[in-house]
Amino acid sequence: MYSPKIVESSERRLRDKFNLKLIRYSAGECHSRAADLSKLRSDDGSFSRALSPDEKSFIKNEQLLCAIDFTYFFERYASLIQDQGGLLTGVEPWESQNILLKVVADLEEAMHDAASHQATIDGILIYLHKARQLGATAIARAITVHRLISSKHVRAMAASVDDDKIMELYDRDKIIIDNLPFYLRPSLQYDEKAQHIFLDKLGSRCIYQVGSQKSGLGQGRQFDVSHLTECASWQWPGMIEVDFMPTIPQSLRAFCLLESNAQGRGNWWHTQIKKLQQHQVRRWNLVFIPWYVEKKKYHATPPANWEPSEEAMAHAQYVYETSHRYIGRSVMLTKDQLYWWQTTRDEHYLSNSLAIFYTNYCATIEESFQFTTKSAFSFDTIEYYRSRATNPTAYRVDTINA
Repeated sequence: MYSPKIVESSERRLRDKFNLKLIRYSAGECHSRAADLSKLRSDDGSFSRALSPDEKSFIKNEQLLCAIDFTYFFERYASLIQDQGGLLTGVEPWESQNILLKVVADLEEAMHDAASHQATIDGILIYLHKARQLGATAIARAITVHRLISSKHVRAMAASVDDDKIMELYDRDKIIIDNLPFYLRPSLQYDEKAQHIFLDKLGSRCIYQVGSQKSGLGQGRQFDVSHLTECASWQWPGMIEVDFMPTIPQSLRAFCLLESNAQGRGNWWHTQIKKLQQHQVRRWNLVFIPWYVEKKKYHATPPANWEPSEEAMAHAQYVYETSHRYIGRSVMLTKDQLYWWQTTRDEHYLSNSLAIFYTNYCATIEESFQFTTKSAFSFDTIEYYRSRATNPTAYRVDTINA
């Protein structure tokens, strides 16, 4: 449901089963037809008139396509609160979200290939290490809701560092569910705020748990879909590894996303990311998303006479040399991006918080993990030499016998 290849295969099976040609309507037409259909439906579920064959066909089309194609669902029916304010239903994924979705799609294809050879299935399990505010939580909540409403008996869990963060995850889920058109909206038997949602007709459920709880995280359960946020800030992060990870089955249905930005060095999250970089964690995959991926979010219009500083030019060179390993291509920062980076860095410099700046707006994994304690050397000195470090060049020393 994430890989175009898997979606195409599912679409062929549905066409053969229902003898129905599935149509990919535009987002605008989906919204228009959903609004027209909702006007015909009363609160008790009855219609003011009988639906036409075309209307019934449209509803069936959307139910089937949304069930097998997450991107189709997300771009037409997922709702979220915009940064500018107001509710938006149906949106094209950000570039940062597409990076994550591409990894999810590749892992889905690998799982199906393994299944066809009777090999072990690990599931889609991802550590997402990232800069700030790149849409990871939004896409993860949409994936969770999509799985809940498109499959039967899905066992899902959302967990975060405290009650406030859990309420945020629950609210995001409810915004999506409550704004679905009637032909996609599930029936809720239980809806306990920030605790539990149960879809009675599908038998699917999502529970919400807090990382600060003293009881085991998910012990005695299994979860097909799970999403943990702010993992670097958990009071007892070891419970993720000890209590939670054994709850994830080796299954084609298994999806788990652990997401966080860095919160210092030497902690559990830092240790896990280093192990993943060294390929020491078998089932899990590492994804890193740097700050510069979202041009529309992190940019500012510079004055006409503005010129990048030495620090900004060094950072641009750093991004150009390292971006390929994270997003598959070399990135040259625009002047608007450089101006945003320079001015934001200057503000943090004046506040003596450059470590926080580089943690929140990191270009590489190494840059994200900053020391939280003071060093004998100033942060400027450390950053100056780190940003100008080059990859070592191999050489050989030959000895000549006299």
